[in-house]
Amino acid sequence: MEGLTSNRDPGVEGIDLEKLSNTVRKNIIWIIAIFVASNLATYLYIRWTKDLYESYSELKLGIKQDAPELGIKNFSEDPNLNMISGEIEQIKSKLFFNRVIDSMQLWEGYYSMGKVLNDEMYKRSPFLVSYSRVQSGYQDIPIYFNFAGQDTYTVRAGKEGPLVRGQLGKPLLFGGYALTIQKATADVAPDENDYFFILRSRNTLLEYLSTNIQVEPLNFNASTIRISFHDHNALKAFDIVNRIDSLYLGYSYEQKNLANKQKIDWLNNELRQIEKKMEGFENYFETFTLQNKSNNVDEDLRKTIYLINRVDSQRFQLNKNLSELNVLMEDLTSRNYASSFTQQPFLPDYVNRGLENLRQMTQDQNKLGLAYNENTFAFRQKENEMNAVRNSVFVQLSTLKKNWLKIYSELNTKKDKLEREFALMPDKNTQFSKQQRFYKLHEEMYLTMMQSKAQFEITQAGSTPDFKILSSATLPIDPIAPKKYLILGIGLVAGIILNFFFIGLLYGLNNKITSVGEIEKSIQVPVLGAIPQSFHLSKSPFPILDNPKSMVSEAIRTLRTNLDFFTTGENKKIIAISSTISGEGKSFLALNLGGILALSNKKVALLNLDMRKQRSELPFDVTEPAKGISTILIRKHANPSELLLNGEFSLLLEDLKREYDFIVLDTPPIGLVTDGTMAMKRANLSIYVFRANYSKKEFVLRLQRMININKFTNLAIVVNALPVSSRAYGYGYYEDRSKRNKFKKILNG
Repeated sequence: MEGLTSNRDPGVEGIDLEKLSNTVRKNIIWIIAIFVASNLATYLYIRWTKDLYESYSELKLGIKQDAPELGIKNFSEDPNLNMISGEIEQIKSKLFFNRVIDSMQLWEGYYSMGKVLNDEMYKRSPFLVSYSRVQSGYQDIPIYFNFAGQDTYTVRAGKEGPLVRGQLGKPLLFGGYALTIQKATADVAPDENDYFFILRSRNTLLEYLSTNIQVEPLNFNASTIRISFHDHNALKAFDIVNRIDSLYLGYSYEQKNLANKQKIDWLNNELRQIEKKMEGFENYFETFTLQNKSNNVDEDLRKTIYLINRVDSQRFQLNKNLSELNVLMEDLTSRNYASSFTQQPFLPDYVNRGLENLRQMTQDQNKLGLAYNENTFAFRQKENEMNAVRNSVFVQLSTLKKNWLKIYSELNTKKDKLEREFALMPDKNTQFSKQQRFYKLHEEMYLTMMQSKAQFEITQAGSTPDFKILSSATLPIDPIAPKKYLILGIGLVAGIILNFFFIGLLYGLNNKITSVGEIEKSIQVPVLGAIPQSFHLSKSPFPILDNPKSMVSEAIRTLRTNLDFFTTGENKKIIAISSTISGEGKSFLALNLGGILALSNKKVALLNLDMRKQRSELPFDVTEPAKGISTILIRKHANPSELLLNGEFSLLLEDLKREYDFIVLDTPPIGLVTDGTMAMKRANLSIYVFRANYSKKEFVLRLQRMININKFTNLAIVVNALPVSSRAYGYGYYEDRSKRNKFKKILNG
């Protein structure tokens, strides 16, 4: 039966689709708002985010080593010189970035101010700035610029700096440095736009290049890489990639030979040091040779010994000659001519000739003395001649002796000198040998280093770059970011995901009963039926009469049919309708269920047992509103609970049974007072009303406790105001006008 079927979807475990659907319907405005907000956020992000462009080029790298082909060993210490990772690190090094900065005009940045975004006017600025130096406090900050006239302008350092007026083309002392601003071209007309420029520092430019450049390998086997650069200005990115490509050729070649160059420089420095030391040794050897007239100490030693021996021989011979000369001079003095006047081999020829003359004259005198007397003239004349010769020879001998004594003294001096030199020669020999060893050692080092230098130079000369630009830098047209369609898709997905979590959160926090399935899972009490939520403009509490074709009226008619399965065998049926709290619709159900039973040609009595609350809204007129259940039951009791406990209430029910087919009891809420429980004990069928999205889940537990305590067996549940789902309740039944009139007569009679 339709009223007894469950609205749960067995295909979805653990999720109540009716509750989920109801949560969505109740918060549809918030769901739409979240969805719109997420998509609006992505639109605003796209609208107010500057476009980012990418320029890229593709390069083929490599180093061809020609030195090994010449049979020369490669002295490079880096075997991975051609590794792409090394090339990438070189391109991304600060040293290379500094070369790029120095070769481009990146120091000044010119911007046009917009309402939200600023536009960099790379190579299209209407004005240009030149300066010799700048203080650090004025670097990397915006300096605002405006044309003030045809030839004047105003500048301000930051938004809080003082406004300074200057003249175009003339230096302006600004912040302690000279600043010159002039028009980019002569035909530039001053405008009222707001501009600013930035004087960038080297650290800022280095950070800018390192942040926006990307160098990645394309093919390791082919040694190809891709250089890309990101910037908000397409032309600027294009120029930077072009400049990187052009600079990298020379830089790469230089870096490839950097190791060899450093070694060659080191060798040159060491060679200069060795040359200086060798020059010192050579000066020593030269001085030694000049001082010693030789550069062979051993030979000098032998020569010195020879000279000493020679001097000694000369001294000995000279001494012997002097002795004989002294004897000869004594003989001449004593006129002992017997043996002295012979020629002596050690005497000069002129002396020997004088001695020979003297000897001949002596013989002639002796012969003359045999014939003449000593007093004769001839004898005396001969004597005089002989004395003259003797005196002449004596003078010659004296002079010769004097010369020989001088020579002898010189020989003594020479001997002393030679002996002193001989005494010093072992030390000289040791020092000279030591200096020679050092000189030879440095000479060998010098030759080895010269050979190494030649090898490094040949290696350097044999390294030729193999650099090719496979794809030159591209001038980007379309931005790479923001990716509009992707971001819009993210906004769409984000709206869905946020709503998913939002609905899930509401679903999890909702502690209200939302479907019949929730009740069936929580309590073993049959569900008599469900009354759908009414969206009819009429707020009448009596829809079976005012709107008989509505789903609410159809659902109540279904309840009437299901009553036959719960109250079989009873001619007179008492139906008690209760709920946990007020507002769940028990009075609404009691009124309309009684009405639908009356329309079925049944006599129905509707008793309002909620004597604490006066009922003012009724679909019919009450002729005597002062009379009611309390006036029937009251005798001496004023408490409504006690009124239902006394015998008068039971007698009232018995009297009504005799007159009516159905007695419908509209009881007070059992969650607030105990009156409803007392009335339900006297009923043939108790209907417990829960209102969807109003009654809390804990009310079901309260009902279970009440059943356990009071041992109710004739209890059924009706779910009121259940949201309409895909399972429609139908269009209702058409009622003729006569039934409605008949029902009105019954109520009035």
